[in-house]
Amino acid sequence: MSTNAAAVHTGKSRKKIKLFPVASRIVLILLVVIWTYPVLFSLQTSFKTLEEFFADIWALPQKLGLDNFVKAFTQGHIGEYFLNSIIIAVVSLVCIEVISVMAAYALARLRIPHTELIIMLCFAIQLLPTETIIIPLYMMMSKAGMLGVKYIPIIIAYVGWSIPGTTVILKNFFDTIPKELLEAARIDGSGEIRNLFKVVLPLMKGALATCIVMNFTFIWGELMWAKTATLTTTAGLPLTVGLMNFKGEFGTNWPLLCAAICMIIIPLYLVFLFLQKYFVSSLTAGSVKG
Repeated sequence: MSTNAAAVHTGKSRKKIKLFPVASRIVLILLVVIWTYPVLFSLQTSFKTLEEFFADIWALPQKLGLDNFVKAFTQGHIGEYFLNSIIIAVVSLVCIEVISVMAAYALARLRIPHTELIIMLCFAIQLLPTETIIIPLYMMMSKAGMLGVKYIPIIIAYVGWSIPGTTVILKNFFDTIPKELLEAARIDGSGEIRNLFKVVLPLMKGALATCIVMNFTFIWGELMWAKTATLTTTAGLPLTVGLMNFKGEFGTNWPLLCAAICMIIIPLYLVFLFLQKYFVSSLTAGSVKG
């Protein structure tokens, strides 16, 4: 009887093991559908006319045309907002990556006093909710007379918020580079700056791509500070703020609004598409030993 009971128990265990992959795949497929359907719905709606949308919001468009995209780009000023967001993102990313790379290399490879305390402070800054920083930051920018300056208050805030987290990520990757590699370069007469750009950075493509994707996603989609920093001006509005104004002007024209939304999210997919090779490799780095 004990042998039969053990066989039955083993059979049930095998069924549970076989059911788990199936259940996990079903859950993952459902999550993918939930996350991608709003994007697909916006995409199909962006090709519709207003009459087609109100006739049946779930139906496919009768024909594919770019009229809504052209109108959103010109009349809705999405082209202007798009250029502003590109300038803000590019300048912010360059500043973030350059400063964070140098800071992370110094913390990882140079004899900086109280390195662990600095890392802990970076973590503490990252844990602060954005809402607790916006009011003091707004007061500082106002007293410094920066709120009316085009792009500057937004870029300064994004750079300051992103440097601590990016530095911690890059510092952890710097720690994985063998010290012998840098010591051999020093013996050959290479200085620290040359070691950083000639030896270390070529090995850090995955880490840099990870930070670029994460920071670009944050910068491209951030709204709260962008809206606060542009309360007193209409110059240099990024896409997120411009989309709110666009919705206020074309609130009932949902196909036009969906076209504007698609123009905003496409760059996010393009950045990840071009950097996914390095992004995925950085996520799997260190998972296999030997």
